[in-house]
This record gives sequence, C-alpha cells and structure tokens, in this order.
Amino acid sequence: MLEGAFALMEVLAHDDEVGLTRLASDAALPKATAHRLLGQLVALGAVQSHEGRYRLGPRTFRLGQSWHPARALRAASARPLRALAALNGEVSLSLSVPDAGHIIVVGGMRGEVGEVFPLRSGAVLPPGSAAELVLAAAGPVPGRPAGWTEAAWAREVARIRERGLAFDYEQCVESLSCVAAPVHSASGQVVAAVAVTALDAKLIPPLCDAVSRAASVISGRLARLPEPAPRPRRAGPAPNRAVKSLAGAAGRGR
Repeated sequence: MLEGAFALMEVLAHDDEVGLTRLASDAALPKATAHRLLGQLVALGAVQSHEGRYRLGPRTFRLGQSWHPARALRAASARPLRALAALNGEVSLSLSVPDAGHIIVVGGMRGEVGEVFPLRSGAVLPPGSAAELVLAAAGPVPGRPAGWTEAAWAREVARIRERGLAFDYEQCVESLSCVAAPVHSASGQVVAAVAVTALDAKLIPPLCDAVSRAASVISGRLARLPEPAPRPRRAGPAPNRAVKSLAGAAGRGR
C-alpha cells in the first residue's frame, strides 16, 4: 500500500487540487483504496482535504525542502551556471542525473521555458531529451533510448561523441529546443548533463561552445571538491498511528 500512497502523492504533485475520482484513476487504484490511503495521508499531514478535493500538505512540503540531491554536483555547478545564464536571460539551464531509469533535474536556473515545462529540481525529463541522449551515449555500451533504431542510434552516438554535445529540436517537447553536454567525475565517468533549453531554436547554436565550457568547468570543480563528511544520524519523532497503519498495510501486502 505504500506504493499506492506514493502514486497518489505523485498525482497531487502535478496539480493544485484533485478530486477523489480522478486521483484514483490517475494512480491506477480502486476508489475505495484511494479514499482509505488519502485518509491516512491526511492524518499524517502529508495531504490536505477540502470539500472533497485533495492537495499536498505542509509535511510533504517540509520533507521536500530537505531534499538536497547530488550535493557535490550542485556545489560544483553553481558558479558556472550563473556565468552561463549571464549570456542569455531567455533560456533555462538544468543540471540532471540518471536515476532509476529516469533523468532527474537536480539543479539549474529557470527562464521563459518554465511556462512550457518547469525545469525545477526533482522534475523528470521527458524521454528523448538532449540530456538523456548525452548520458546514454556516454556508456561503454550505449543504451539505446526509446524511438531509435539501432542504426540511427549508432550514428547519433558517433555524432554526440565527436561533438561532445547532444541536441533536441522540439522532438520530445513541442516548442522547446535543447543542447546538453556531459559532466565528468574525477575518474572520467559521465555523471551528469548540463543543458540549455530555449523556446526559440535559434538561440541554441550560439550557446553550444558556452555549454561545453560550463560542463568542462563543472567537471574540473567536481574533481577538486573534498569528499563530504558523513552526516550524524539524528533520532526522529516516534511514528504516529497513521504511520504505523501505512507501514502495516505495506507489510500485509507483501
């Protein structure tokens, strides 16, 4: 049932308020199950309910604020991304990493693109993005993204490796164009992609060299950062009945 609870919260993350019927449908849950889980989430403060409609609650917001992904990458990229943003205030910048089969944004700077696709931390990039292409092409056996034939992908990998850049011109999101470059760890492994996304495709070619330089600077800064010290463990509050109820439901479901 924990999977069901997270499925409901994922739906709520994309809308301000949602009714029970649509929540159950979008989360692929029976309506009775969705109603029961929502009641438990409301009791936890993770979800709020008002006149039969639901939205994420303050506890979820607090937990989200504590999510600091890829700390070293974010630290290494802060100054290079600011320098890149200074070149053109219309574009959006993103730093993204592969995670469980998805490409997740972990940092960046928003521009006009946010009106079409919000490139905020935690956003999952759509399949076929330039960031996905540049990350997929980096492996010793490049994983072929969906929608590519083997021959076409082999040619694209050769182009990406030759240029050190991947492009997407309105192929994964209509009206958005993007260029991405790989970020390397100290060992030379590609660990992230830095990208520029624009509403106007003509803005992309003039920024290609700057994107490559930003990725190179981030890679160098990442290699020089000290290893983070382990954080001390902190005892949290005792779980209330709603927490125990969700955990118990998950245990019975296995």
